[in-house]
Amino acid sequence: MTSKLVLDAVASAGLGPVLALRERGEVPEDDAVIELLASVDILALGAAADIARRRECGPEARIFVPAPPPANAIVTVLGEREIARGTALLRGIAVLRLTGPIGQSIVLDFGVLGLQIAQVGLSFGATDLAGPIGSPRGLPVLADDQKKVIKRRELAAFVERAGFRPIFVTSENAALAGDSTSPPGDHAEP
Repeated sequence: MTSKLVLDAVASAGLGPVLALRERGEVPEDDAVIELLASVDILALGAAADIARRRECGPEARIFVPAPPPANAIVTVLGEREIARGTALLRGIAVLRLTGPIGQSIVLDFGVLGLQIAQVGLSFGATDLAGPIGSPRGLPVLADDQKKVIKRRELAAFVERAGFRPIFVTSENAALAGDSTSPPGDHAEP
């Protein structure tokens, strides 16, 4: 549930009509909307993108391991080709959410972008994370299975702190279909 404070901030920034369009299943294409998104307050923009993301994609965030799924018409993968970082990257994610296809998957490669910015990116409209599972630095690990459990729990906690339910997907040979169904792969709760 979105708070009145957040809804008021989104409305004050002029983003209410953008959300109304998306709720009707329409994608804003107007140049004035693009200009607004480029200049509006970053927190209001992030809040609007988060509202749209939750309406369109629900409360789950997939974590593709060990790599992102292939990009296609409804899947955008942000990672090694991204030049923008920090708030510029977050603004780009939010703009993708608000101007892209309804229900689009936006996958952030945390192995490239970093786990913290990927976590914040979930609240700016991204739907999924992707990256390798490895042992935490400096932590002695007894067995390979324990190594995965430790990192899986850490990743799950990052997603939960962003307000989403983590779903792990083995990304080898996984591709997101043209519909909104879950991709093939090894699905497991954290």
